Amino acid sequence: MVAENIQRTILPNGIRILSEYVDSIYSVSLGFWILAGSQDEEVNENGIAHLLEHMVFKGTKKRSAFAIAHEIESLGGILNAFTSRNVTCYHVQLLYENLAKGVDVLSDLILNGRFDHNELEKEKGVIIEEIREIEDTPHDLIHDLFTQQIFPEQAIGRPIQGTVESVSKVQICDLKRFLKLHYTADRLVIAAAGRVDHTQLVQLVTKYCHEMAKGTADRAETPSEIVPESLKIYKKDIQQTHIILGRRIFGQSDTRRFQLGLLNMILSGGMTSRLFHNIREKYGFVYEVYSFTDLFLKNGLFGIYAGIEKDRLRMIVDKIYAEMAALYLKPIPVRELKKAKQQSKGGLVLAIENMNARMSNLAKMEIYEKRILTIAELLEIIDKITLDELRELARYLFDPDAFIETIILPSENKMKAPVDVNNNLVGV
Repeated sequence: MVAENIQRTILPNGIRILSEYVDSIYSVSLGFWILAGSQDEEVNENGIAHLLEHMVFKGTKKRSAFAIAHEIESLGGILNAFTSRNVTCYHVQLLYENLAKGVDVLSDLILNGRFDHNELEKEKGVIIEEIREIEDTPHDLIHDLFTQQIFPEQAIGRPIQGTVESVSKVQICDLKRFLKLHYTADRLVIAAAGRVDHTQLVQLVTKYCHEMAKGTADRAETPSEIVPESLKIYKKDIQQTHIILGRRIFGQSDTRRFQLGLLNMILSGGMTSRLFHNIREKYGFVYEVYSFTDLFLKNGLFGIYAGIEKDRLRMIVDKIYAEMAALYLKPIPVRELKKAKQQSKGGLVLAIENMNARMSNLAKMEIYEKRILTIAELLEIIDKITLDELRELARYLFDPDAFIETIILPSENKMKAPVDVNNNLVGV
């Protein structure tokens, strides 16, 4: 079932257009979602998708860098973009009467990049500084290291921003090749939410994108046959120990993601969640501890992060594993399940008041689901989740043979022996 105010059109060249009309809103959020991200990169071009996203803002064949920003900002609008492992998204928020300008500018960005050599060298320098900032921030760095460990020797495991070495080597011909291969009509999903006329949106996209090549490139996201290392330890000149415990899991299209959302809420959904209350509040041994998920097209990951005083690493690892095991060894109280459902539904309903969130939701359902779920359907799915389903998922998640550990230690720490999922951490 699709709500009457949600419409979907596929153009002859394969571009998919989705819109949700919201009468009470006087703005529109518009996104051009390209199904190309870091997972589509070859090993020698790591970071090129992210660099390409930056470079299109440096000027097109029709507009200077200043004009790109000015044409949106002068209308009171907001223009931005991001690159993930699966997609690159260019998006604007505008008054609804300026929809045509939004389509014009976004289509210009993805179709008419100028790629000046001097601008490329400057932007490579900017991104290299971004990479160095991440390397100097262990809280951010450990997430990249964990993902690389989960997906060894796969594009999906490599850092989205690339490395200093890989970014330094990118040339204009590489950008043009990547764009030609991946910025194609069959990989473009356009989504809009707010006071948007679907017929007008289709006409505008047809006008500005009708010559976009259909594309022939297939996407390959296959699980790596390489078994991840169970433990990797890094040392940096820092004061605090950082750790992520976790595993590879299913992708975004798996229906268990709804149960996963509830389990994640129980573990770290606020100050009354299990990890926060039982580890931070009860003992005061960590400042930050939380669980997280990242789901891609066919693969995903689940992890628990903690920043720990170095001499308490074993204690906190034991307590994290105990919290994970308790999810299936002990029945989850009904009241806790009800609270998690209310938190999830409340977050979902609050999010729909944001047009950018609605636009993103439309695009993601088209990309990952191949169908549109209404808010009412999503709320019903959450309501129907049972304790037995959560317990079964928790048992699957906490498989000792699948869990891995990524640790960043202070340089002076002498730890040499590994940590394992049976809580046998020695040498600390």
